[in-house]
Amino acid sequence: MEVNYTDMFEYVKQEMNNNDRVEWYPFRDRFKHTLRVLKWAERLKNEEGGNWEIIKIACIFHDVGWDKNVNHSIVSESIAKKYLLKHNYDNEKLGLVLEAIKNHNLRSDENLVELESKIVMDADILDEVGAISIIWDCMASQIDGYKDYSDVYERIKLYYGKLSSNLKLLKTKTGMRLYKERLEFISQFLNELEFELL
Repeated sequence: MEVNYTDMFEYVKQEMNNNDRVEWYPFRDRFKHTLRVLKWAERLKNEEGGNWEIIKIACIFHDVGWDKNVNHSIVSESIAKKYLLKHNYDNEKLGLVLEAIKNHNLRSDENLVELESKIVMDADILDEVGAISIIWDCMASQIDGYKDYSDVYERIKLYYGKLSSNLKLLKTKTGMRLYKERLEFISQFLNELEFELL
């Protein structure tokens, strides 16, 4: 099967639009998140290796599904399987794609053996940490009714602590390095903001 990525992207976008997943904030777009995860995965693959086709397809489908009673990675795996079987996707690669989708947010090592799965997991964690998480906190602060710069500073500081605790979840050396760089950027930003505010 020759992979038709254009059709795949359109299918996933439509599926995301049709599920009842409610985002925390209106500025968070699940499809745009998927595109950023794909970019992170490409960066990781360029340093770590792995099969790009498997990584790319897994990234495209990793957040396609939603069910309030079932982990979305399981739902996404099922949707991807149906789509890929319908399009006669290579059976040898299918298992690797589905493993990466299923494990992308389970954050467990027990079933995680393939490099492609580790890259998809790391790419998902790397999205929304760094400059983008600072923007997230600023936009969310406005929606949540925060009143001044000091409130936003406290929110960024709070989420910096939460993001720092995710460091142990990274599975590749490159992912770990990139995540640490993003954390350092936030730390420097907080230091500058503290200097200006306090």
